[in-house]
Amino acid sequence: MIYKYSRKTNFRLSETTQNKGKQAISSLFLLLGMTTPLAVSAQVETLSEQRLGQYIGRDFEQEIASQAQLQHWKNYKLDYKIWVPGAANHLPVCPSELVITGRDNHTLPVGNLKRSVSCPSVDSAWRISVTIKSAITLPVVVAKVSMGRGEVVPVANLKLESRTLTRQEDFYTNLTDATGLETTRRIRAGQIVNPNNLSAPPLIEKGNEVVIVASKAGFTATTKGVALEDGKKNQQIDVRNSASDKVIKAVVTGRNRVHTQF
Repeated sequence: MIYKYSRKTNFRLSETTQNKGKQAISSLFLLLGMTTPLAVSAQVETLSEQRLGQYIGRDFEQEIASQAQLQHWKNYKLDYKIWVPGAANHLPVCPSELVITGRDNHTLPVGNLKRSVSCPSVDSAWRISVTIKSAITLPVVVAKVSMGRGEVVPVANLKLESRTLTRQEDFYTNLTDATGLETTRRIRAGQIVNPNNLSAPPLIEKGNEVVIVASKAGFTATTKGVALEDGKKNQQIDVRNSASDKVIKAVVTGRNRVHTQF
């Protein structure tokens, strides 16, 4: 049996309607800020497809609310369907609390998801698998204009736009998170900005004059040098010491600044 649900970040009374023998359950829109474990338990008095779907739905909504708080999602809407096997009607009543756990490795809870429901009781232990198909709608960072590979992204090239996510993909929810980063591949206008397509730009470019900070046993000295290659933060690059004309290895610590040891 299939159960359809829709949730927003506003809360209203739930309603249950009957449609051609199938239960269509529409309930509440979630409040952000709820926290709950990823696997929760629910006490069952009688077992049926419908009740099992309701328990799984409640657990899934709490899982999403927890992730939304952690990732700072705003004004999100959750839509999902639950497929419960008909075998659920023939399972014995569980005298203990049901345990619901995830069975997939999806980082984003959208698309086709698997959940395992089990009765931990020694007297009537059982396990059943259900499927959830979900989508999340929320404001994400989108490219306002097309950008080529190797461009530093200005905030003027970005905007927040509400999109419905139905598959695994990374995204930003704040413009500042993507601003100032460098594109590693072409990004089209209107495309969701994927963090995997951006990287921090070099803090040092080849040929730049740099400050070399050398330290040992609590002593620090500085001198000037010339970068022989580009370097990002925490990256080791070759630098020519202007005083000694020697080429040394140094780690990028800031804009045109590197660190090495005596």
